[in-house]
Order: sequence, then C-alpha cells, then structure tokens
Amino acid sequence: MKYSLAAGSCLLLACLLTACGGAGSSESATPSSSSSATSSLASSAASVSSSASSASAASSAGASSASSYSVAALSFDLETENMAAASGDVDDPAIWVHATDRSKSLVVAAVKDGGLRVYDLQGQVVQSIAASILVHDTAGKSRFNNVDVVYGFKLANGTTVDLAVASDRGQDLIRVWKIDGDSAAPLTDITSATPLRLFPLVPATGSEADSSKDVSIKVSKQNTGYGLTHWSDSASGKHYVLVNQRKQARVQQFELVAEVGGTVNVAAVSGRDWRFPYTYKGQSLLEASDTDASRDWSPQFEGMVVDQRNGILYAGQEDVGIWRINLKTGEKLDSTAPFYETRGSGVASYVDGTSSVKHSFFNPESRISRDLEGLSIYYGPDGGGYLIASSQGGAHGTGATLADAPYDDSFVVLTLDGSKTPVFKGGFRISKGAAGQADGVQECDGADVIALQLPGYPYGVFISQDGYNDDLDNLSDVTHQTNLKYTSWEKIATALGLAKYDSFDPRKF
Repeated sequence: MKYSLAAGSCLLLACLLTACGGAGSSESATPSSSSSATSSLASSAASVSSSASSASAASSAGASSASSYSVAALSFDLETENMAAASGDVDDPAIWVHATDRSKSLVVAAVKDGGLRVYDLQGQVVQSIAASILVHDTAGKSRFNNVDVVYGFKLANGTTVDLAVASDRGQDLIRVWKIDGDSAAPLTDITSATPLRLFPLVPATGSEADSSKDVSIKVSKQNTGYGLTHWSDSASGKHYVLVNQRKQARVQQFELVAEVGGTVNVAAVSGRDWRFPYTYKGQSLLEASDTDASRDWSPQFEGMVVDQRNGILYAGQEDVGIWRINLKTGEKLDSTAPFYETRGSGVASYVDGTSSVKHSFFNPESRISRDLEGLSIYYGPDGGGYLIASSQGGAHGTGATLADAPYDDSFVVLTLDGSKTPVFKGGFRISKGAAGQADGVQECDGADVIALQLPGYPYGVFISQDGYNDDLDNLSDVTHQTNLKYTSWEKIATALGLAKYDSFDPRKF
C-alpha cells in the first residue's frame, strides 16, 4: 500500500462522491499498450465518470481521457470496527463458511503488527489474536500480511479440519490455525514449532532469473513472504500455499505438511519457483523516486488467487499486471507479458530538467492504476464467474503522488470462461456508507468474495479492506484508521449487469 497525496486529491474525493447514470462497458479484448456495524441492503447504485486529464496537475501530462469509462459507485452494507494504527492495520480478509450453519460463517483478517481479527457476518469481532512469537528474527517482530482459508486438511492423526493460513512477513514463515466455528474462540494456533523459513535466498541483481546465483539474506532485510493464497488439488488431495517474496518478482509454491502432534508446517515444492521481469517494456522496475510517482517502481507481487476448479493461479505484479500460471503443469500461461497490464506510469511523459521524456511503459487502455492489489474470484457455472482486481492507484498520502481518476480507489471485473483469457467487463467503487455517509473504500489492499447465499446476502458478499476508514483529514495525509467493508454482490451485479449465483460452496470444489 502506498501513502501519497496529489495536489488534486480534493478533486478526486469530489469524483468519488459524484453520481451520474451509466454502467461499466464491456470490451472484447484485454488491453495492452500495443493493442489499442449497521446493515442496510436497500441502497442505490450510481455511476461515476471522471476525466483523468483534469484529476491533477501531476496526471495531466499525457493522461488519457476517461470520459468513455464509467465506474459504478456503490454503498457498502456494513463495516467492521475502526482500527487505529496503534492496534494494527487491517489488510487482507478471507471468508470461511461454516459446514452446517452458514450464519456462523466468519471473516478472518490479517492486521499486520496487530495479528489477526476474526469477525462474524455482522462485522462484529469474535476473536483477536496477537502477533505470534519470534522465530527467525528474534530482534524483529511478527507481522501478518495476507490470509486465506483451506478446507478439509487432514492432520497426522487422521482428523480433518479447516485451516486459516497467513504469511508472517516479519518472521518469513507461514502461520497456521485450526478453525472451529462452534467455539467462542474459533481459531487455534497449530503452527509448527520449527517452521520453514520461506525465502532464505534472494535473486541476485542482474541475474534474477538464474536461481543458481541467488544469495543469502537476513530476515531483517524483509525480502520475506508477502502475498499468499492457497490451492487444494482435488486430484492428489494435497493442499498448497503460493507465496510471493517481498520486493522481488518471484512466486513460490509450498505444500502444507501435517506433523505428529497436530501441528502443520510447509515444504517447498521442487521446480515451483517462478521468476518474472525486473524490466518491463524498457522500464526498470527497480527505478525509485521520492519526488515523481510516475518514476517510482517496484517488481514485487502481492495479490493472488487460484481458481480452484482448474488450478490456474492469477498473480498480481503490483506495477505491471496480472499473470497466470497453470499449477497442474507448472507452466506460465503468460510467458512474456501479463494478460492484463496496469496503466503503467499513468502519464505519457515526465520532465527531466527542461526536457520532456516519454515513458516506455504507459498503457492508457488499461483500467487498473498501479498498485494492482487484491485479487478474488466470484465463482459461476461451467468455469464461469468473475475475477475482481483492486485498482488501488496512488492518489493519497504524504509522499510523491499521481492521481489517476477514475481508476484510483476502484475495482475491475473480468469475466472468466474456464482456461480462456479473462475479458474486461466493468468497474466499480465503494463510495459511501449504508446511511449515505461519505465513507468509501480507498487504496484497498485486499478483498474476498463468495457466490453463496449467506444470511443477509442472497447472492453472496464482497468484503474489502478500506485503507482510509472515515476518510480522515479529507484524504490529505496518512490515515491511522482502517477496517473492512461488506457489500452485497447483488448491488455490484445490478450496477454492472453481472450474473448472480447463490450455491457455490467453497467446500465442494
């Protein structure tokens, strides 16, 4: 998550709160630069359309007009408690469905230094779990970054349980909890006493694709386990976690392993260490700038999700786009470029001294403003459904900024059709509260969605992190408050003309 603020952020906020008619348009091809706690279900869906050329002085140089792109503006139904920075930083949610009583279903959320929080479907706190003991860096801290839910894992004694798994980026390991939805404290830590360190090596600069040249690195340097998702392989009965390495263009697969005594560890899967570009379309992803956001880049991934039906991993390289890997074969489905790029630099050119210099990676046809963040899947029949991506953007905070309306603070929906390349469908944002208050979702880090009837949500629910809860300081600085927003899928589907489903139980994939 970035913390930056452009001079035009007040205009951006006005865009978030403006409503006009229209829904997201449909495009037949994915874009590339070379090819042109109160619940309320009764709320309206409006649509926001803003011109990127007027968003701010920072983005006016070369930004494409967004007049043809309409982003549906929705209200959320309920929200979790406010979390101040002193207590933690809400990041990534995962929905867990109770096996026999859906009203007891839960939402597990990583809150970084604050550990985990477990919420019910009304957004109320069920359990608070502190950051765990220090293992690989006793002078550091434990910091939970991403979380996911695994169904039907068999422990060493033969008992089958559900798990919550989280990447501990502070200690470079996977934390594991057993879930008992009938307990007052539903999560119990069963992490191995000797957990595997995920990334003891880092790609060597200039030889990132050559694993034989990797070099050792201390945990304290924080090139550690970062984004996380899981894959349950129905053919083998094995369960895996996919983890990317912070600050690197790298994704690795690990198997969840049951240990005697009821604990769970992970083991690296041989041959499943995928490397991605550190330069893209002539742009070095290692370039950094404290003064020009369009020239500040990173090669790292974070948001990921696996289509449990076909084993395809969708992995988001934050500044570049969404890549695919077939986990059944280990093959990259996108060998040289992601199937969906971000908007890259966000502007066509920058000023170097007195000269205007053209950015080598600027894609005005894309609807995703970097950072690309959380990915989630709303499942449909026959390999269908929707892939949802967080277009976080970089319009807010204290450092260099780049407002890119209407793409900032929004979500992009792509239609799934089995193993075919997903196709852009439309976009939406959460721009106000259930009571109409100006409290939307900004700079969303993580989200989850489910296509299953739950109490209060006949066609499932979309749960998203809000990086600026209550819109502190009119988005003028780094907010010290975060939380989760719950939004009925019915609202999203109605606004964008999407399908609605109610029976895709994640236990049955």
